[in-house]
Amino acid sequence: MDLHQIQYIIAIEQEESISKAAEKLFLTQSALNQQLLRLEKELGTPLFERRKHCMIPTFAGRIYLNTAHQIIDLKQETYKIIRDISGERCGEISISYTPEQGSLMFSSIYPLFHARYPEVTFKIKEARVKKMEQLLLQKEVTMASLTYYGNHKNPLLEYLDMEEEFMVLGLPATHPLAPLAGKRSFETLPIIDLTLLRQESFALISRETRMRDMIDQVFESAGFRPNVLFESSTTKTVVNMVRNQVCPAFFPQSYVEPDSPIVYFTVPPRHSWMRCMAYLKGSYITEPEKYFIELATLYTKGKL
Repeated sequence: MDLHQIQYIIAIEQEESISKAAEKLFLTQSALNQQLLRLEKELGTPLFERRKHCMIPTFAGRIYLNTAHQIIDLKQETYKIIRDISGERCGEISISYTPEQGSLMFSSIYPLFHARYPEVTFKIKEARVKKMEQLLLQKEVTMASLTYYGNHKNPLLEYLDMEEEFMVLGLPATHPLAPLAGKRSFETLPIIDLTLLRQESFALISRETRMRDMIDQVFESAGFRPNVLFESSTTKTVVNMVRNQVCPAFFPQSYVEPDSPIVYFTVPPRHSWMRCMAYLKGSYITEPEKYFIELATLYTKGKL
């Protein structure tokens, strides 16, 4: 097997499209299609079922891809270990994090990391938690800064806990129920009965997020479905609706701001999740990756 050829076939599998895979590989669509046809001729069988808008691996294709992934994984793992034991201070870290809090974390710790490992580069994919888990399982990234709650862990992943975080309910400071929060609610996070807000309309984070799963459970436990003003894929938009005195909303504790015109509550039972760094079980973690995780943990705990 030619490694370039293997990478071409894996790209087609991941993108489910020759045109998208070619763009990812910086090849022309014609060149990539010729590579696939040449390999299929050599093997004497098609590797993909060509549908109208999708390329689906055939049974033979799945067999080929299973071995192809093992070869690529073995090469990458071998190179990582050799670089590590030889003391080389170069290489690449492939990581995924959220486009909001994750990007803030990365930009804050990168200068410290770069000072120690100036020749280590990063391949970054910004995504939501559910997508990040897929990226890890598909080995498109080696680490992901994500969250989990309760026992909702993927058994194929290793989780390095960094900091527990509550889900809070933000209420506009002008809301009639705001006095129930008392003073310094940004610290105390008092409990409120969610049924008191049964008639309110909420701004909600989109269903593609792990937090939305928690929010839906909260409303189900309270015994009613919320009136929804709108759903947004960005937490900042939701928080800004509360800050601008429009409506209440749920969001992570890390978005709490003491000086914002918002009062903060939690609802019973208090829901929280764990911010963590995750990677595939059995993966080799290099010294640069360990240092990055150390910095990420300090940042998350507010100790950086």
